[in-house]
Amino acid sequence: MKGYEFKLQKVLDVRKVREDLIGARVAELERIIEAQKGHLLSLEKKKEGALVERREKREVNADFRVEEEMFYEWYLENLEKRVEIIKDSLKQLEEQMRKTREELMEAAIDRKVMEKLKDKDYENFKIEVARNDQKNLDEITIHRYKRG
Repeated sequence: MKGYEFKLQKVLDVRKVREDLIGARVAELERIIEAQKGHLLSLEKKKEGALVERREKREVNADFRVEEEMFYEWYLENLEKRVEIIKDSLKQLEEQMRKTREELMEAAIDRKVMEKLKDKDYENFKIEVARNDQKNLDEITIHRYKRG
């Protein structure tokens, strides 16, 4: 409606921007978590492939050497350490995601509170405009009545 201005519009705008920024952070964390899960899956496939390869070489090759066995052991241990590092990283990321989602919910609630306040303020403005219009109409009617 013409002439209406919410006094706390800047506060509402800031709360909307804050909510958008937190939402972007949630999306970025989701992207990172999915990438980490993909990396974890590929490492586990490498580990499984190395185990299968070692078993096949043992069965086929009667002269499977100690050096090869040591290499496979070292490689598998290395993969296992990397898997554990990524699992720890995922736990931290998921905890960070949980906290960020809580932040996002709080930001959404703060924004909604301001929007409800704006709606109430706008309704009060419309009521005040209607009263003023009615008052003006009443005055016009009284002047016409007095004139004759």
